[in-house]
Amino acid sequence: MQFPITIGLRRSHFLDVSLGFVTLLASLVALGFPQSLALRLFFCGVIWVLATLVWWQLSLKFVAIRLERGGQVLISCHGGEFLAAELLQGATVHPWLTVVRFKTEDARVRRLIATVDSLNRQDFRRLRVFLRWQADFSGLNDDV
Repeated sequence: MQFPITIGLRRSHFLDVSLGFVTLLASLVALGFPQSLALRLFFCGVIWVLATLVWWQLSLKFVAIRLERGGQVLISCHGGEFLAAELLQGATVHPWLTVVRFKTEDARVRRLIATVDSLNRQDFRRLRVFLRWQADFSGLNDDV
């Protein structure tokens, strides 16, 4: 791989559709309860408020990520400039889903949820390879 690698990110349509499907399914289940109509509508309202909060949490907090040769990661927030970020332990790297947590210079923890449709296929592969082989974020397990 040629470094640095800059990867642009976009919102995942797969996660949005999945959230919508689960919300509709939960609403149908809530409407099927043998309770009063007011209670069923209250449950549906709670389901939709929670789904809206989850949808908002899934919005992108940064728009690009830059991977450096030495294992450093820089993230670009909506302002455009790249900030240094530290990879935190507990990343999940699968062929269709990658979840990584970062700690930025200002001590904020940010999360990247990348699915196959949130970036192009080659950039997704590069990110997965970088996280598996270049980055040093898997510390020793003290529980063993």
